[in-house]
Amino acid sequence: MIPLAAAPTVPLLDARPPRTGSGGVVVPLLAAAVGTAAVVLSYVLAVLDPTGRALDDGVFRDAISLGLRGEALGLLEIVGIPSVALAVVVLAGVALARGERTRAAAVVALVLGAQLTTQVLKAGLVRPGDDNSLPSGHVTLVASLGVALVLVVPRLLRPFAALAAVAVTTVAGVATMLAGWHRPSDIVAALGVVAATAGVVTLAGVLLRGRRQPRSG
Repeated sequence: MIPLAAAPTVPLLDARPPRTGSGGVVVPLLAAAVGTAAVVLSYVLAVLDPTGRALDDGVFRDAISLGLRGEALGLLEIVGIPSVALAVVVLAGVALARGERTRAAAVVALVLGAQLTTQVLKAGLVRPGDDNSLPSGHVTLVASLGVALVLVVPRLLRPFAALAAVAVTTVAGVATMLAGWHRPSDIVAALGVVAATAGVVTLAGVLLRGRRQPRSG
């Protein structure tokens, strides 16, 4: 019998039968908690707090002053509804081709859930003296697609997919600032939304597969 301490951990939405005890839900719960905290702290410290808001605005103005708005807008034009929809279809199709219907559903739930959450927050939160721009919808889309990519590729390719996701998300975040669309806090909040949504989606998948797995004994 394998000792509990030596038992393998369950990767994000792995196709193998998961542990539904504390070991199987800690990571998604932590992701949801950290993501939620990132959103809350971004809003409280960089929007509601005058000092934090001034610092956030200062970085934003410095980014705009670089004069790279045209180049940034060119990059951001790629992130539109047709391209995102195509990416979701392709990623879900890859998961289905590998016989992983749960992952295919997770791709759709992650991208749509994260974007819906971002738009609700952007419409509901208030920024003193200005229109609210937190969280960034573009960064939410790119980051959620990056996580979805990591979910659907074979295990051997996941480190490379993760590096690519981080790189593309970083470029998108910087581009939104250079274009004059978003402040640093908007980007951090968007990443928090994606982390929290990924945690919730993963937890739902773990619990669902746990219910389907026959009980031993």
